Amino acid sequence: MLIGIIYKIILLFPLIKSFFLGRRNSFSAQNYLFIYFLLTFVNEWLSFIRDQLNTDVKVGVQYHMYFIFCVLFFHFFYSFRLKYLLEKISTGVTILSLGYILLFTNFLGNDFDKKIGITITLFYIIISMLWFYQKISFFDEHKITDDPTFWISTALLMWSCFFIFRVTPMFFFAKNDYEFLQFLKIGQNIINIIMYSLFYISLIKYQKQINL
Repeated sequence: MLIGIIYKIILLFPLIKSFFLGRRNSFSAQNYLFIYFLLTFVNEWLSFIRDQLNTDVKVGVQYHMYFIFCVLFFHFFYSFRLKYLLEKISTGVTILSLGYILLFTNFLGNDFDKKIGITITLFYIIISMLWFYQKISFFDEHKITDDPTFWISTALLMWSCFFIFRVTPMFFFAKNDYEFLQFLKIGQNIINIIMYSLFYISLIKYQKQINL
């Protein structure tokens, strides 16, 4: 699918940007986003290559492990941005998310468990909304759009709102309306492109902060 290939090529841009930004300054200056981009890039291209070799291959475990990594990474990412009670709420949400995945889902199964997909979307929505609440409640002199986290939180929120709509009825459409399921898959790739374009903007904001 062409749009899927375009999305995976788009992934290269924030990956390369974060690499050179990290080499020139430090990877901690961008809060180690390079690690997230690298693992995402490897995960997506590995899935694509495996699908070309065998269309019946199941990548449930692969994506389950990737989503667990995402929960851990973005907890780490936001732990430096959320303060006081909000940081504690974020930690609680992370523990609940991981606990639910490990105890109540088939995260080691070959078939994708939609409960894990729903969990990651709820995690993204809550943690990004916590940041927005903090940013709005504690006013500072800086424009919100100058903050790199604004673009990351917007991207996560947008992606989650679409993904939860796609993943919830996924198996129903797979049996009853495969064409609509494919339409949703195309839509997801478009959302992914927008998401990582917003991530790229966040890297530009990090670069401006470093150069100040």
